[in-house]
Amino acid sequence: MPLEKSDIALTIYVAFMVISLIFCYGFSSKMIKKTGLFGTQTIIASTLNLLLGVCAIMGWFFFSWRVNEFMFFGGLALGIGMLVISEAILIIVLFIRRKIMLQTYNSNIETKS
Repeated sequence: MPLEKSDIALTIYVAFMVISLIFCYGFSSKMIKKTGLFGTQTIIASTLNLLLGVCAIMGWFFFSWRVNEFMFFGGLALGIGMLVISEAILIIVLFIRRKIMLQTYNSNIETKS
């Protein structure tokens, strides 16, 4: 049974949301370890994740509007749900790993001086 165009688009849509979460976590983790600014980097990563999620939802909007209105509203609900969940996961994981990242920053500062 071959995949239809809508199945491939939905897979790309979900994969893009997951990849954006991983990218934003990696970016913020690296920058927190480099600068030591936890709050600022968390806000930047959350904003970047929100921007990438909105871009994915807009892409879904342009694809599914021509196909089917049920697919449009279902994908829109899926995207908004995934966006809220990915923002929550990003912030929770950053707060859990905050101490480790700041210890890495502090150890890098001590070795440089």
